[in-house]
Amino acid sequence: MRILLYLILCFSSIYVQAQTLISGKVTNWKGEAMIGVNISIAGTYDGGSTDINGFYSFETSETGSVLLTASFTGYEKNEIMLTLKGGKIEQNFKLKEKISKLKAVRITAGAFEASDEKQGTTLSSLDMVTTAGSNGDNFSALKTLPGAQQTNDQEGLFVRGGTGNETQTFIDGTRVRNPFGVAIPDLGARGRFNPFIFKGTIFSSGGYSALYGQALSSAVILSTIDLPTRSAANMSLSAIGVGGGYQQLTKDKKQSAGINYNYTNLGPYFNIIRQNVDFIQAPTSHQLDANYRAKIGKTGMLKFYGYTNNTNTGIRRDNVTSLDYNEASKKYKDEYKVRNNNSYGNLSYKTFLGKDWVMQLGYAISRNEDSINTKILSSSNQQIADSNFPGNQTWIHNQNFFTSGKAVFDREFYNLNAIRFGLEYVYQIEEPSFSFTQPQQFQLIENYKALFAETDIHLSNNIAAKIGGRLEHSSLLNKLNFAPRISAAYKLNDQGQFSGAYGIFYQNPDMQYLYFNTAGNNNLLFQRADHYVINYLFQHKDRLLRIEAYNKTYTNLIKTPINAYITNNGSGYARGIELFYRDKTTFKGIDYWVSYSYIDSKRDFLNYPIAVQPNFVANHVGSIVFKKFWTKYMFGVNGTYTYSSGRPYNDPNQNSFMSGRTIDYHNVGISLNYLRSISKAYTVFVLSINNPFNFKQVYGFNYALQDLNNDGQLARSEILPSARQFVFLGMFMSWGIDRSQEAINNNL
Repeated sequence: MRILLYLILCFSSIYVQAQTLISGKVTNWKGEAMIGVNISIAGTYDGGSTDINGFYSFETSETGSVLLTASFTGYEKNEIMLTLKGGKIEQNFKLKEKISKLKAVRITAGAFEASDEKQGTTLSSLDMVTTAGSNGDNFSALKTLPGAQQTNDQEGLFVRGGTGNETQTFIDGTRVRNPFGVAIPDLGARGRFNPFIFKGTIFSSGGYSALYGQALSSAVILSTIDLPTRSAANMSLSAIGVGGGYQQLTKDKKQSAGINYNYTNLGPYFNIIRQNVDFIQAPTSHQLDANYRAKIGKTGMLKFYGYTNNTNTGIRRDNVTSLDYNEASKKYKDEYKVRNNNSYGNLSYKTFLGKDWVMQLGYAISRNEDSINTKILSSSNQQIADSNFPGNQTWIHNQNFFTSGKAVFDREFYNLNAIRFGLEYVYQIEEPSFSFTQPQQFQLIENYKALFAETDIHLSNNIAAKIGGRLEHSSLLNKLNFAPRISAAYKLNDQGQFSGAYGIFYQNPDMQYLYFNTAGNNNLLFQRADHYVINYLFQHKDRLLRIEAYNKTYTNLIKTPINAYITNNGSGYARGIELFYRDKTTFKGIDYWVSYSYIDSKRDFLNYPIAVQPNFVANHVGSIVFKKFWTKYMFGVNGTYTYSSGRPYNDPNQNSFMSGRTIDYHNVGISLNYLRSISKAYTVFVLSINNPFNFKQVYGFNYALQDLNNDGQLARSEILPSARQFVFLGMFMSWGIDRSQEAINNNL
């Protein structure tokens, strides 16, 4: 018995001596204690977990080399080799969070996303087309976002001190040559594309990706929808036209094809609603579009979208120079008629190459033809013969052909790090001709080539960067440039983050200046803009706050001095601060957003004698948009209020240049929507009113070119919208797809 007891005591002593106490603390990369982290020795049941202060401890009888592991959901496992000899060992751990698409910081400087697929989007695709006052136009909806100006009298989207042609539109990666419809001087133009063909929009007002170029101020990047969920038909009937179409999805759900036709005629509407302008030909258009989509193999998606459009319109209005005449019989009119034919096609293909690479190919082709006839008529609408108006009839014929090809290769590595690169080629022919005192015709051919590359770098879920560059060559300029781009983001917490961006952006001078340049010299350069952007984003429980500041400098802008060659001696700047706030929570059942922009901008370009605030920039612009939908009654109300401070204009009767200011701009848009099912058709009735409170809106003034009554003052006329109010009544029906729930979720 004594021997047995002795042996037990000996073995117990050996066991106690072999016990090892392992302890330590676990923190994240910020040094914060982590609770509930599992610490264990691989291949055993020995281990423990961290307490509220991040500490752990446990005993083990293992000896020799062991693998100690710290693991926690959402973090990368950390493993350390230890040698156990008994006693105490202190081992601390620092865990790195796994980088995931759901948690990783997104770079938001300079860009608004409007997509049904992106996390944390600012606006959805449905928001883009149902914003009151936008009348279903993507570009008009974008004007409720910070950075955009309310320049409804000019063609294009004017962003952060840039002209309308400094914003480029891209569809599935390729550039669009004529994104806006027929423009009449002082009346602006709508976008050409049906908003419902797009699944997402990125409105980049500064610092956009190296994948896109030839835009000094902004890029509007549109992505078309993929396969529909089922076959469907649609029909529309409104106060301004009719339309219909059909979309067929194959039984295996791998292919779809569709066709749509729309006819627009504002003649009957203008007969009811008085216009400020005498339309001798109310805007009419015919548009036929088609699409085809197909899954190719296991990962490929092929998409085609194309249309052809024919538009006619014509106006008459008082000739501003003739307003100087004292005789009523010599009050002349200007007549302006335009016929436009526009065709567009876009083909894109996206697929995986192996398991690591993604390839995206795009090709677009378009042809645009404008036939314009202008006349000066007497008060009885007869063509005049007055020595004060030489060349009182002009024919203008503008034709352009544009084709673009693009290839992008993309590979994603570990932890969302990625690299992408590609090339772009554009072939463009511009053929303007006109007859004033004698016929003149020009032709310009551009071969534009670009190489680009960029990389995504994710150091953690809280830190990310994008670094890239773009190399471009223009055959017309015979010049080469390199445009670096860099942006970064830092996530403060689950709700807030900072982003910043810097980039150089180049753009060819407008073709109209290159026509004259070929006759003089060949020394024109790319126009250039340098963007600096900083952004703060806060997002929590359906509330989003976005504050952004920017500084943009322009160099090599076009100057058009009188009786001298066109040069690149122009310059300018734009700087400002913008705010966007959206809230779906505070007021039950109401979704609203508020945007505000302040801008300080000056330019010395074109024929400006000095650097001044240009006539398309207002210092203060703001919008309030709200949406309310009553599910019980399937009825919704949308509203938009827009404000813009007065814009500069030049009064030649004054000594100082661009010293005038228009009155402040106010506008309200209200839209009423009622949903119901009619003969198994999902039907929406829409009534919208633009400017129901009849605010007077003056965009600027046109001045006479000569003083006909010699009183020392040039006559002027106000630039007004075509009508103070616009009323739209329409019915939209679709068979096969009931989007009622989608409409409810998005509050229409």
